[in-house]
Amino acid sequence: MDKSFIPRSIADFDVFIAKTNAYLILGSPTNATRFNWTASNLTAWQAFKTQWLPLHIQYADKKGQRTTVITEQLYIIIANAVAYAKTNKLLELIKATLTLSAMDCETFNISVSNAVPSTGGNNNSSIPSMATAKIITPVSDLVYPKLKPEGGGVVKCKCFPLVGQSGRAHKLAGFDLVEYSWAVFAAGTTNLPTDANDARLVMAHISHASFLLATGTNNANKILVVFFRWAKSKHPELDGPWNGPFSTPVL
Repeated sequence: MDKSFIPRSIADFDVFIAKTNAYLILGSPTNATRFNWTASNLTAWQAFKTQWLPLHIQYADKKGQRTTVITEQLYIIIANAVAYAKTNKLLELIKATLTLSAMDCETFNISVSNAVPSTGGNNNSSIPSMATAKIITPVSDLVYPKLKPEGGGVVKCKCFPLVGQSGRAHKLAGFDLVEYSWAVFAAGTTNLPTDANDARLVMAHISHASFLLATGTNNANKILVVFFRWAKSKHPELDGPWNGPFSTPVL
């Protein structure tokens, strides 16, 4: 199993499991179907995220809920995901996709050399080239946030269009809004939202990639759960896909 496929660190796996789960259900047919993943494969991958979220929320609370046991449980989930992917040849299935794009490779930490190469010239092939795949399917681009509790129930959110989260926070080209769906929950809540359209969440949007999310002054020692996507104010039908859930303790 290529170790670069599934990150082994807790911080990197947290981003990876969120973005890959969001990406797998995009499109028609879905990307999971394109990769020839079975329904069972998709369900198992979604289950890893479901198991991960409540434990990672506790892990993120360094001064309160983080313990050696919580940390070990997170590493067990990573190990189980690696073992499942290896046993079910998930990486090999993705690499074997006939129309594998640069975005597919970027999302799953696969070398872009595996993507379908540009046909060049006047070839009318409908297969997207490596150079144009991201432009042809901008709707697949996800928001990658950095969350920092500021105290007083306020969380600073910085949004980036790339998983590396480098440079200044900025919106994806062509999108004028960051849309987010959020709520605060008591520590220890077991049925946290796994879908941005969960009725318990509040939907909002902002024109800045860096902003303060004020959750309320009575939310200290609780947990923020939030989803993000790029949005277009004049063409909501072209909004990007939701990414998340992301979480952080509220101070």
